[in-house]
Amino acid sequence: MHVAWTGVLDPHAERPRPTLTALRTSVAARLRHMPRFRQRLAFPPLAVAEPCWVDDPDFDVARHVVSLAPGPLPHERFRALADDLLSTPLDRSRPLWQIALAPELEDGRAGIVCRIHHALVDGKSAVELALLLLDASPDEEPGEPDAWEPAAAPGTARLALDALVDNAGGSLRAAGGLARMARSPRRSAGRIGDTLRRTAMAVEADLMRPAPASFVNPPIGPQRTLARARVPLAQLLAIRSASETTLNDVCLAAVAGAMRELALSRRELPGPLKAMVPVSVRSEQDRAALGNRISFAFVELPAQLRSPAARLARVHEQTAAFKQDARPAGTEMLLGALGLLPAVLKDAAAKAAASPRVYNLTVSNVPGPRFPVYMLGAELAEVHPVVPIPEGHALSIGIFTYRDNAFFGLYADPDALPDVDRLPSALSASILGLARATSSGADRTGPARRGKRALAAR
Repeated sequence: MHVAWTGVLDPHAERPRPTLTALRTSVAARLRHMPRFRQRLAFPPLAVAEPCWVDDPDFDVARHVVSLAPGPLPHERFRALADDLLSTPLDRSRPLWQIALAPELEDGRAGIVCRIHHALVDGKSAVELALLLLDASPDEEPGEPDAWEPAAAPGTARLALDALVDNAGGSLRAAGGLARMARSPRRSAGRIGDTLRRTAMAVEADLMRPAPASFVNPPIGPQRTLARARVPLAQLLAIRSASETTLNDVCLAAVAGAMRELALSRRELPGPLKAMVPVSVRSEQDRAALGNRISFAFVELPAQLRSPAARLARVHEQTAAFKQDARPAGTEMLLGALGLLPAVLKDAAAKAAASPRVYNLTVSNVPGPRFPVYMLGAELAEVHPVVPIPEGHALSIGIFTYRDNAFFGLYADPDALPDVDRLPSALSASILGLARATSSGADRTGPARRGKRALAAR
């Protein structure tokens, strides 16, 4: 359950190459901005409450900033080592993050793999934290490490007491909410009614409609591999402009086409896939805060449609509908309700929510900076995201826009989905089909009329 990214760095011509020692010093100097990165999980006795964060008394940055392998390292070897690292769970007795550096690749560049457990971050906050580790200029200096001392670890009695206080605080907050509703029943009734309407829509439109059976949902094992694709952002933006849709619509339609190509290469009949699409609900006030502030939308990837224009129109129709219905707010309400369940029921509910009966695969699109960023003076040239896969899901797709490119991370169990390495070329073919369909004069009619025509002709 770690989110991650792998990157390639171009060293600065007039500065020393990135080294493990320099990276450890740089990260240590920035940890004052990320106190959670020096904390580990502590578990209350008898599982009376959720685990909490406590300072790690044995924290050592050298355990978290490590060498991937000495160089010069061939790119294929770098990717294989990255896959091995991504296949290994983070040590839950320590702070849940790790950075691995390959100081020199065979072409003179450097490689990096960064892993952070999903309990610490979601995709958007992971970007904010990455920018704390990186610089907007090659000449920035991180400063000196601070004189940090860990707080004393709480004993089991203290953990149990804190858990009781947290539970009581939740009850008091709930009671306070009921009191506020009693003071303004008319306004509260309207708000509750709107919330229930959105929640009912989310249940009926998203959770109660089972995902179709698919080759991407076999049993999976512990091995992971990351296939990579890089697409010029201008190509996707041109499709967006010509079709009068959104960049996210274009990416989802491109994935639908790629999954169609993959099914055909397997000599299978392409069918629709139900994608879980994370939606950030972060406000500007908590944009860099740790933890998860995401909801979900479920979108059919219409891989059964032959026409690229029809696939894009179908995706746009769905995303426009769930934005209008505000269904992600209803899903967020359901996710929050899971936190109120007893631990045994919560675990069962979480597993059910991540079941392949609910969705086939995750497609996550996270916007990154349109300007170059640097680590130890070396420019980040490539960055491919990693989105975790739960049981029964052999594939997830992460999309990260950085500078002039969209980087696709196609993360899979290579034993359950051995032909994942065909997806980069399938994605290229799908995007080319979208570009051809939307650049023709006959398709410059706006998404509504074009969508009806394309769907009718599918």
